[in-house]
Amino acid sequence: MFGKRGLFGKKGGSEGGERPDPAQRQGSFPGVPRDSDGKRRVFGEGVFATHGDFLREIGFDINDPKNILPEPEDFDRKVQASLNRQEIRRQAIEADLLAKHGCNAIRPFFVLAEPVMNSKLGAWLIQVMDLMPYDDWNLVYLPTDQATASVMGLPFHPGMSIGPIAELMVERIGDFYARYDEGRRKAEALMMSDGQLEMMEKFLAYKDNLRRIITDYVEGLKPKIIALIADVQSKGNQA
Repeated sequence: MFGKRGLFGKKGGSEGGERPDPAQRQGSFPGVPRDSDGKRRVFGEGVFATHGDFLREIGFDINDPKNILPEPEDFDRKVQASLNRQEIRRQAIEADLLAKHGCNAIRPFFVLAEPVMNSKLGAWLIQVMDLMPYDDWNLVYLPTDQATASVMGLPFHPGMSIGPIAELMVERIGDFYARYDEGRRKAEALMMSDGQLEMMEKFLAYKDNLRRIITDYVEGLKPKIIALIADVQSKGNQA
């Protein structure tokens, strides 16, 4: 169940929706043929047959991990590993709270929730930007009972994603995606020129920088979202 120690968008979750099908999301790289070993590559056997000497000269082997295109099940494994890491972190926090304060009712709140992660934007974040949904950058733990809220000094978990925030995140992550797509198109247009290797390196650096911009943006939202939740709950208690 999304938001309750489970996979994004599992049927029956309180926030609805189905978990995205990674095979459908990434389309199994249509148009990219498999090599004789069954793998798909950025530069496959056909390219290496013609340009292999050049690629090896610059230190690029056909079996370089960066040259192997991931399969749908690879993304499933990475998301599951992200979920497993979150479970370990949550259990450690719960154990610490229980040992120090005798209470530990917490639940992860995801900044980028189902409207982002169960869409093409989520597929892009996972598959291209290598940003896993259950990692620290995308969540904050909030209490679910009064005792835990008191010792943590945090508002209650709202129990679901917050509609206006979720809609804003779709818009903002959509802007990041548009920036990436524009950069990719420009890079592809210049790849055919003499400086294609330099352009490739510049684009990869651009992608890494954009990844940092996205995580910094989401991290920067956390205290603001917490303050917003606290304010809403405070006004609700006064009503």
